[in-house]
Amino acid sequence: MSPRITILAFGTRGDVAPMTGLAAGLRGHLGATVAIAAQQPYEQMITDAGFDFRLLPRDTEADTHASPYGQAMVDGRKLKPSKEAIVGMREDLVGVGEAMAQAADDADLVLCGGPVGMLLGSHVAEALGRPSAALVFQPSYVTGDFAPPALGARSYGRLGNRSAWRLAGAGEKLFAPLIDDLRGTFGLPSESLRGHRRRLERERTQLCGFSTRVVPKPADWPDHVHVTGYWWPAVQGGPEAPAGLVRFLADGPPPVYIGLGSTAISDGAGISEIVREALRSSGQRGVIHRGWAHLDGGDDETLFTIGEVEHSWLLPQMAAAVHHCGAGTTAATLRAGIPSVALPGIMDQPFWAQRLHRLGCAPAPVSRTSVTASVLAELISSAVGDEQYRRSTLTVADELASEDGTTAACRIIETLLSAPTSSTHA
Repeated sequence: MSPRITILAFGTRGDVAPMTGLAAGLRGHLGATVAIAAQQPYEQMITDAGFDFRLLPRDTEADTHASPYGQAMVDGRKLKPSKEAIVGMREDLVGVGEAMAQAADDADLVLCGGPVGMLLGSHVAEALGRPSAALVFQPSYVTGDFAPPALGARSYGRLGNRSAWRLAGAGEKLFAPLIDDLRGTFGLPSESLRGHRRRLERERTQLCGFSTRVVPKPADWPDHVHVTGYWWPAVQGGPEAPAGLVRFLADGPPPVYIGLGSTAISDGAGISEIVREALRSSGQRGVIHRGWAHLDGGDDETLFTIGEVEHSWLLPQMAAAVHHCGAGTTAATLRAGIPSVALPGIMDQPFWAQRLHRLGCAPAPVSRTSVTASVLAELISSAVGDEQYRRSTLTVADELASEDGTTAACRIIETLLSAPTSSTHA
């Protein structure tokens, strides 16, 4: 009988798309029946890839715009967290754990993706009595090598970095009432967040969907934390290019890709104007991804504005990419072998931006909130004109092409299916 696996993928497109590739691997390597639980905007992507879709509540894009604190954080504005903001953060996750449990009720194994899956998934698996593992796209385990990616690219020294990880973990206390209520709903005994977190650190399998070429595995990580390599999103058939895009690509030299992905900034019009002026000044054509920022190339004939297009098809045809350095977009540009211009904003974006620069695949990052048209034009000209960036990125792309992160992850997951079920595996 084929194993049944449910992947919990609450979050943005970047949290969901790689799961379709992992799911395809699980189906092909293990004969598994895989369901992916996500929010409604990703239903078609999941079903088009051939997997069962299980609905999780909320809409991350809409919730960001509706939250003054969330919008301020994304925009890069200083806003002191208030009691109301903290309550709002918890309320945004009310009902999510219960929906995860419903989605995974028939699973033999629960795979918990992203920060929300890390926060709630272990309690869900414990309630169901099923083994589980964490799936992450950025380093998520204590190390002295670097501070938590959500704190940016700064290092505090080995002791300072480890302390920063502990402080970041303590931030889960904000969600203690939510987790207490969830455990009560499930009929689970109460447990301190600190005790639960430390138990998971000692015993829970964690699979990191990135390459050691980009982030070498820290020597102080235990054996149950695995850096497998990337899980590339599943592609079903040929890409459906927007009307006119193929013609635009053929009508001139390779353009520059501009995209901020799932970054729901409120001033998309302002950033769009900076982008348009920078491309004009640098003499480059551009393909502008609308995304959550609602970027717009306007009526300039040298610019083409798109919705969602497969990165694996589009990016290899670009001269370079200007982007926010989300984990997924960073990986896609490296895979495509094109230089980047890093405009990081919040959370782990500065971490990935700095990695691109250290790899020689991008000029020094510039914060999205401080970039000007003239600075962006210089960065674009440098990324496109300096062959060293292209050579470095092609070298990394060749190395990534020799890796098979999906197969490596499937081999580890296969061992979990035969492991005895207990609280230590939840």
